[in-house]
Amino acid sequence: MTDAESTERADAGPGDGGELAPDANADDAFAALGNDTRLRVLRTLADADEPPTFTELFEASDEETSAGFAYHLRQLVDRFVRKDEETERYRLTYAGRQAARALAAGTYTEQVTRDPEPIEGDCPVCGEPSLEARVADNFVAVACTGCGTELLSLPFPPSGSRDRDAAETAAAFDAHHRHRFGLLAEGVCPDCAGRAGAEITFVETPALPGDERRPVLAGRCSDCDFRVRAPVSLAVTSHPEAVAFFREHGGSIRDRPIWNLGSEWSETVLSEDPPAVRVRIRLGGETLGLLVGDGPTVVDVERVTVDEGSTDEEESIDKEGPIEEEGSTDGEVSIDDDGAADADRTRAEPGPTSTDDAEDYDATAAGSS
Repeated sequence: MTDAESTERADAGPGDGGELAPDANADDAFAALGNDTRLRVLRTLADADEPPTFTELFEASDEETSAGFAYHLRQLVDRFVRKDEETERYRLTYAGRQAARALAAGTYTEQVTRDPEPIEGDCPVCGEPSLEARVADNFVAVACTGCGTELLSLPFPPSGSRDRDAAETAAAFDAHHRHRFGLLAEGVCPDCAGRAGAEITFVETPALPGDERRPVLAGRCSDCDFRVRAPVSLAVTSHPEAVAFFREHGGSIRDRPIWNLGSEWSETVLSEDPPAVRVRIRLGGETLGLLVGDGPTVVDVERVTVDEGSTDEEESIDKEGPIEEEGSTDGEVSIDDDGAADADRTRAEPGPTSTDDAEDYDATAAGSS
């Protein structure tokens, strides 16, 4: 199964302490950073082993007079820099640390673009070992040169790819976004740590193999402008049951990258209203099913032992409130208060999800073959 196109946008969150600042205060904050002397102060404080004094900061600057330097330092104090009145030494506030780190990482100053380079792995659509990673304007995209399918495209900080080769970049990119999707699944915004959540929506994907209509996990933060669209399966890659399931079968859930979780994974739509998608992982004669609803929330987990030679349609889960969809007739799915699901309508397994109407950029998403 392929983990298809995801899109994401994130802006800065609130400053050091307090609520989100109004636009006027945000203008003042960014204006305070619009000077080389002040930026040098932030870098000096970030690099210092111990909080420096006024004199030490002045000597590290290019200012000719202490009076001129004092003016620039005052523009930073309280918002980005804090003075300890007892020791008369300076240190960075939370906002100051974030600004200094963004400067060092090149977040606002660098745009990394590299020619496509081959990476290991077979394409989940055509099966050919023809994957490549492309870095363009601080976005990393993984695509197949054989069938022309772009599997995934997501933003990546310039420091993540500037000094790494293709394989190292791909590994860091995978680890970075696994962590971010894990936070989203926990209801935490990966950018500002605010309240985040996701809902399952359904989009038309006529260019992909299998069903033309697929589920999409659309996440957003209520405090900043973070947004992401991704396959529902990515919501459970850090779920304890899934992690343990792989471990018990002698593997790791991280053996495959997020752009291709593998044929062991599948998604089945149980209901569109309310949204209910069963993510299924099949390993070593056993199947783990996780029922995912809006949130994203795993509302039911079940394991099934698969008989030799059986097909997916022959599997069933014997439990009160089961996840059942095979061999059923037209009807509806309801999610009970205890989290169980009853299914009387089934769709063919759609594999990964995708969308091509992202606000920030368009990308063609892959589906499972």
